[in-house]
Amino acid sequence: MRDTWRAFVTTISFGFRAARWYAVFQIATEIALALTGPLIAYGAGVLVDAAGAGDLRTALTAGLGIAAATGLLIVALYYNAHCVFAVLERTQALSDRTLMKLLGGIDSLAPHENPEYLDQIQLLREERESLAEMTNATAGLVSALVGFGTTAVLLAGVHPALISLALLAFVSLWITSRANDLAVDAQEDTGETERLRRHLFDIGTTAGAGKELRVFGLTRELVRRHHKVSDEVLDTRNRAAWRGAGLKGIDGAINAAGFFGAIALVVWLAVQGRATPGDVVMVVGLTIEMAAVVATSVGYSGDFLWCLKQARRFVWLERFAASAGKRPDEPATPPASLSRGIDLVDVTYRYPGSERTVLDGVSMHLPAGSVVALVGENGAGKSTLVKLLCDFYEPDGGEILVDGVDLRRIPTRDWRTRLTGAFQDFVELQLAAREAVGVADTTKIDDDAALHGALERAGATTVVTGLPRGLDTGLGRAWDGGVELSGGQWQKLALARGLLRTDPLLAVFDEPTAALDPQTEHALFERFANAAKAGRSRGTVTLLVSHRFSTVRMADLIVVLDGGRIREMGSHEHLMAHPDLYAELYELQSSSYR
Repeated sequence: MRDTWRAFVTTISFGFRAARWYAVFQIATEIALALTGPLIAYGAGVLVDAAGAGDLRTALTAGLGIAAATGLLIVALYYNAHCVFAVLERTQALSDRTLMKLLGGIDSLAPHENPEYLDQIQLLREERESLAEMTNATAGLVSALVGFGTTAVLLAGVHPALISLALLAFVSLWITSRANDLAVDAQEDTGETERLRRHLFDIGTTAGAGKELRVFGLTRELVRRHHKVSDEVLDTRNRAAWRGAGLKGIDGAINAAGFFGAIALVVWLAVQGRATPGDVVMVVGLTIEMAAVVATSVGYSGDFLWCLKQARRFVWLERFAASAGKRPDEPATPPASLSRGIDLVDVTYRYPGSERTVLDGVSMHLPAGSVVALVGENGAGKSTLVKLLCDFYEPDGGEILVDGVDLRRIPTRDWRTRLTGAFQDFVELQLAAREAVGVADTTKIDDDAALHGALERAGATTVVTGLPRGLDTGLGRAWDGGVELSGGQWQKLALARGLLRTDPLLAVFDEPTAALDPQTEHALFERFANAAKAGRSRGTVTLLVSHRFSTVRMADLIVVLDGGRIREMGSHEHLMAHPDLYAELYELQSSSYR
């Protein structure tokens, strides 16, 4: 119950934070709309009785009341519609930003290896509009309860038995809750399959996969698989929808019988002289109103329960995000500069849900101010080791020491402020060129000198000078006036982004030049190495990962990983003088260039 209340308060607060007065007026107009129906029915009953009794004044007063209620209905409808759309639009923007902040604020990448987490996130993304609809669902439910209560009081005034008509609403609410549970269960059961369906759609419709799609003629096969997966998702969800529709059909029959019974009762009372013609008119009007109120309350209660389900999922994400980060008992701050370096002591790691050990007892010393190269065949554990050093994951065993301090004691975000790097799976930031580079340090987005310095260090100056508006050019053909870049040009901008920070403790370059030719990569890495050696006073450890052995030979220390273990370690000259895997791979690769 506490979680449910927290979920409700959290998500309804979105509406009041994003559009406070619109939300207030939305609820006020919903209540006004709920009162107009019963007031018109009551006024009609008074008018009929007054006309029958020849009471002109009362009849005109009742007519005036009906006219006023009708005017209120029209005005309230107009303002209500305006408020509803304003609240939805602004709340959707706020809830989307909140989700971005939560998902992007999780320090570790480990959850992205967990299928259960991915299923929950997919469902949250799929139904994130529900987070914005809580204010609307609550306002509608409040108005339905006001209309329900007012109508019930007026019906009870004619005859106590008519209150049973109002009680039918609770049957409808129970049926709606059950139908909603069926829909939610179907959604949960198809979470992973729905992720696959969306993945297939993305492959078939995005530019990145376009070349292979056409070369290998994959479109038909993708469509076939998408059709198969879609059938699985839709069949499960449609079965739940049909079962829910069957329950609502029963609900409709019960309510129809109740409404007929109410009308029959008041007509019988009138024939017996125990009710006036005005009572008959009022009860008929209230019966119609009650049908609308029941339908409205059922609809809004269904929306409310659905929104509450998504809200509970959102609260789960909040709690998960809060617990995912490390909370050191004795936090330490990163050093201003490295004096000793970084040590890995018997580090072991396996990915969540996997039995395979990716790193097994890795121990090594990365001296302060050194350039270290990681080499090894695919799957040797190079990228995993980089991720551990960046604190994307925590080791399952062993420790990583930064100048003797366990990395577990350093808050992740503090450590990340002292990192920089570029990765093979870089992001193509389709922003202005200055922003695509400057996001690495937002204080330098408008500092042209700093940006050009990073571009020069990355060998990317020609990328920007070739743009029509230089640093202010928008990137990406998807935008009006945007310029599309080649894969190599995007990668050079990613490198410039990684080189914008000038005083990191650890600089990581994990296959950052895969889209570049070997000569360009060699020149860039030579520049990195020279810059690192020139700045040894800061103690920065520069870590290079590459499959090109002609590039890594310039490193101070070369670490050869094989099957998650360190097989060799030393300078290029040392490793060539003691032939093993490195020498074998180096000679094999060198021979292909001769």
